[in-house]
Amino acid sequence: MRVFAKTDIGKTRNMNQDCIYVSPEGENIKLYILADGMGGYNRRRNSQQFGC
Repeated sequence: MRVFAKTDIGKTRNMNQDCIYVSPEGENIKLYILADGMGGYNRRRNSQQFGC
């Protein structure tokens, strides 16, 4: 399976708060995670660090 992911910063933000994770090739369990940034939410930078 081929996987492609792309995010967009949008027109309002000056940093991309989205996060994408794909487990390494060869792993027994394939894991795909997409975390959509929560622009404007208090402490969003801390939340982003925990997400990915």
